[in-house]
Amino acid sequence: MTQNDFNTELLDFLENSPTPFHATKELSSRLEAAGFIQLDEADTWSLEKGKQYYLTRNDSSLIAFVYGTDDISETGVSMVGAHTDSPCLKLKPNAIIHKKGYIQLGVEVYGGVLLNPWFDRDLSIAGRVAYKDTTGQIKEVLVNMQKAVAVIPSLAIHLDENANKERTVNAQTDIVPIITSGAFDFGDWIRDALKSEGHDDFASLLSHELSLYDTQKAAFVGL
Repeated sequence: MTQNDFNTELLDFLENSPTPFHATKELSSRLEAAGFIQLDEADTWSLEKGKQYYLTRNDSSLIAFVYGTDDISETGVSMVGAHTDSPCLKLKPNAIIHKKGYIQLGVEVYGGVLLNPWFDRDLSIAGRVAYKDTTGQIKEVLVNMQKAVAVIPSLAIHLDENANKERTVNAQTDIVPIITSGAFDFGDWIRDALKSEGHDDFASLLSHELSLYDTQKAAFVGL
């Protein structure tokens, strides 16, 4: 694999991984394509030397390993670790805010977020949704709206003369994305998002773990 091929695959991975859940799903697909066998923590394992395995936990963590043929006491263990998550803005459990005719989203900061870069960007939403289907069963599925649905607007410069001199951001009052105006039902919105991804059995929303992300695609930058 050339450096360019590696970088191109990295860009594809980033594009398909807006949340830890999607990153885990993408990694699982790539591991299976490479011959890894999925394990379940609840099962008793019968591992075969020389084979490759992986398992997931909470759909947001992944462990993959090769069950080597050599004596570990002599060869040792090589281990690599990485995050599936990153600093972001997560929707609060009761996220909808009605204010002056607009519908906004209450969000909370996750991790060490740089807040200023979130202003004036085309934002989408992705994550995991738990819902009750039309037969009364509870299901958990991933959702990715894949289009700009929200924006956190900056205050016009003539109303904030210090914007280019000093700017502090209040995570509770300043970072409040706008999604629409007028009448709005969050459950119906989620139902439509699920339907667009092939889930037609939505009856009622139970819970969600949704995050905002920038719709600008990962890309090569520079000459």
